[in-house]
Amino acid sequence: MTGFLLKRYDVTVSGFPSHPYDAHSPGTARVKAWHAYCSYRHVSFKEFMQISVVRRGTDPTGYGRPILVGGRPAFFVSSDAQYVRFVRPGETQTFFSHPLDVKEAA
Repeated sequence: MTGFLLKRYDVTVSGFPSHPYDAHSPGTARVKAWHAYCSYRHVSFKEFMQISVVRRGTDPTGYGRPILVGGRPAFFVSSDAQYVRFVRPGETQTFFSHPLDVKEAA
């Protein structure tokens, strides 16, 4: 089985608190942050590079642990009161599932 490819990165933009992004590289985390920032104010990526900083974040409890979602292998990313966020092995796009569809991998 291919492994868990994500890491947690904190992106800080000048004038805003840091925000966590799950990505396979710091550059991908920065691109995700840039897309989010552009919904507030459009800037070029070059300009965004000058006002942002990427640091390795702290992984939440259970981050990357093997789980089963709908009977298929996956890795835990996060959860809240309503959904479990997960990623499939060898992939970087996250999905959401209802907690009743998630089981611990044996």
